[in-house]
Amino acid sequence: MPADAPLHLRLATEIRGWPLVHAAIGLAPFVVLAMVTGNALWIKASLLTIATMIAEDRLAMRPIGVLAHGLVVIGATYLLVLAERVPALFVVACMLLAAGVILLASRGRKLRTLGNWTFVPVLILANDLHGGRSIDALMHAAPASLPYLLLALVPALVSAYIRSRGKTAARWSRLDDFGTRAPYAEDLIAMVAAVGITAVMVEYGHMDHAQWVIWGAASIVTGAVDTAQTKLQNRAFGVIVGVPVGVLLGQYVVPHSSMAVTLATLAAFLTLVTFQRYVVEYSFRCVFVSLAIVLANQSVVDAFERLTHVLAGGLIGLACVVGVHIAARRFLR
Repeated sequence: MPADAPLHLRLATEIRGWPLVHAAIGLAPFVVLAMVTGNALWIKASLLTIATMIAEDRLAMRPIGVLAHGLVVIGATYLLVLAERVPALFVVACMLLAAGVILLASRGRKLRTLGNWTFVPVLILANDLHGGRSIDALMHAAPASLPYLLLALVPALVSAYIRSRGKTAARWSRLDDFGTRAPYAEDLIAMVAAVGITAVMVEYGHMDHAQWVIWGAASIVTGAVDTAQTKLQNRAFGVIVGVPVGVLLGQYVVPHSSMAVTLATLAAFLTLVTFQRYVVEYSFRCVFVSLAIVLANQSVVDAFERLTHVLAGGLIGLACVVGVHIAARRFLR
C-alpha cells in the first residue's frame, strides 16, 4: 500500500481478521463475567484463555494437548507464586522456565510458541496472584483461584475439539512437522543468563511488575544478534510511543471506571493476535496496558514503569545475546 494512503486503510492491512474474531469470541464470556460480577479474577484468568488459544491455533493442538499445556501453566504458576517467598528459589525457577522455552524450540522452530505461551502467562499470573501475601494467605488463595483458571481453558479446548473432529485423537497435535531443529547451546546460555540477571535484579531490588523486566530480557533471545537487535528496536519503539499515548488517554480522554479497565485489558489481550507486524502489535499493546494501569489506580508512575522495565530488560537480553555470541566465536577459533 502507498505510504501516502489514509491511516485507516493502512491499519486495515495490518489487521488479521479471523484470529481477532476467534480470540474475541473466546474472551467474551470472561469479560462479561468480570463486568457483571465485579470480580477481577475473571479477566486475570482470561490471560490463560488467550495463551492456550494462541498455542492451539499455531500448533494445531488437539484437546489433550491443550489440556496438558493449560495444566502445566497452572501448576507452574502456583509453584512460582510460592517461590516468590524465597528470592533465590524464584530466580532458579525463572531460569528453569526460560531454559524450557529454548529446549522446546530446539525440538522444532514452531515449538517456540508453546514455550513462550507457557513462560509468559506463568510470569504474569504469578505476579497477579501473589500480591505480597503471606504463605497462609497464598495457600488459601490458590484453591480459590483454581476454578477460574480451569474454566479459562474451555475456549481453547472447544476450538481444538471442533478442529479435530473425525480425526485420530491420540496425538497432541495435528501437525506432523514442528519446523527445523537448530543448534541451541548459545540461545540456551543467553536466555538463562538474561532471565537470571533480571530475576536477581527484580527480586533483590524489590521491583514491582517483575514480569516486564524478565520477559523484556527473554523476548530478545531470538536466535541471532541481528534479530535480537531488531526485536529490541521494535519493542523500544512500541513502549516509547505506546506508554505516553496510553497515559494521556487515561488522564484526559477515557472516563475512569471498572468497565473501562476491563475493556482496556481485553484490548491489550487482543493485540496478541490482531496485527501482522510485531512493531504495530507491541505499540498498541503498550497503549492499552498503560491505559488500564492509569484507569485502575490513576498512577502515571506505575504506567511509566512499563517503559523503564521493558527497556532495561531488553538491554540486558541483548547484552547477553551479544556476549554469548562473542564468547562462542572466540572459543571455536
